[in-house]
Amino acid sequence: MSERQLRPDFSYEENPGYLDLITGVYKSAGWYYRKENWGDDYSFPTSFIADFKHYYFFKFEESYPIYFWAILFTVLRYLFEFVICKPLNKYLKFNTKADANKFPESFWKWVAYSVLWSYSAYLLIYCGRHNYFTEPEKIWDDWSLGMVVPDDIKLLYFIECGFYMHSLYATIFMDAWRKDFFVMILHHFLTMALIIASYATRYHKIGILVIFVHDVTDILLEFTKCNVYLKNRNGKVYSFHDMIANIGFVTFTLAWFLFRLYWFPLKIIYSSGVIAIHRAYYRGAGLYAFFNSLLVILLILDIYWFYFILLFLYKVATGQLKEVSDTREDEEEEELKAKSKKEKKKEK
Repeated sequence: MSERQLRPDFSYEENPGYLDLITGVYKSAGWYYRKENWGDDYSFPTSFIADFKHYYFFKFEESYPIYFWAILFTVLRYLFEFVICKPLNKYLKFNTKADANKFPESFWKWVAYSVLWSYSAYLLIYCGRHNYFTEPEKIWDDWSLGMVVPDDIKLLYFIECGFYMHSLYATIFMDAWRKDFFVMILHHFLTMALIIASYATRYHKIGILVIFVHDVTDILLEFTKCNVYLKNRNGKVYSFHDMIANIGFVTFTLAWFLFRLYWFPLKIIYSSGVIAIHRAYYRGAGLYAFFNSLLVILLILDIYWFYFILLFLYKVATGQLKEVSDTREDEEEEELKAKSKKEKKKEK
């Protein structure tokens, strides 16, 4: 695809709302896909593959650190569960086997997400070199084909990709089975695709923003779940952990909306879908549909999981639940109980 010479004939908002996002993406997509930008010789998928190869800078041997981190995370989790969680479980004396099995998983994820998010927060907020969260309009100003990725961002990318590669393995072989199992598998594949493709095409500034707004809610979720499991142990019910779980869930809900359903679409998708058209694409940067489609799919998954949060709030409001729990797990347990009752009736 030839480089674009003309700037768009419409403007973008510095503080957009949801309506600005919808209208902005509509106008930007219309401008990007106008006939004079593509010519009569463009054909899908041949031309798309050629464009992708043109912008893709990531040799296979550069991916070796990702495999290293994936293996390291897997080994660390096994050691974490065996060395730390196994004796800790004996000390805590959980009331149920289910809580004893789920606590190490959430404890591990809480530690891992806390470390990963702290590093992304350091890069975006504290180090002073990458102020993309506060100034997303400047993300695209120095974009160039095959530009050098700073070492501190490269390290974050390889660690994050390695962690999600490990998470793919863990979801299948280590984690407790949940109703959204296949959605989680899709999420991990999608996340790895975004990380690798954004690094290879030098969209890394958008990439670390996506990591930043998503990992923080995972910290709060796993912290809340740890307290859910900790409140029923040693033959007692600990009201302190119940209170912390309730506070954690409220904080998690607010953070989910703020980070994933407000800042993610209005800062990141708006920057990638609208601002990029004005500050990068007119100079020839491509793959508009590819990246924005992945980001929109990720947003849809965020909305899908928010459904479970609203479902929980509904059950609490209607008296169906009286304490914080994982609705994905509860529904699965209810289905298993119902299935078991049906089988018993058949036997009779």
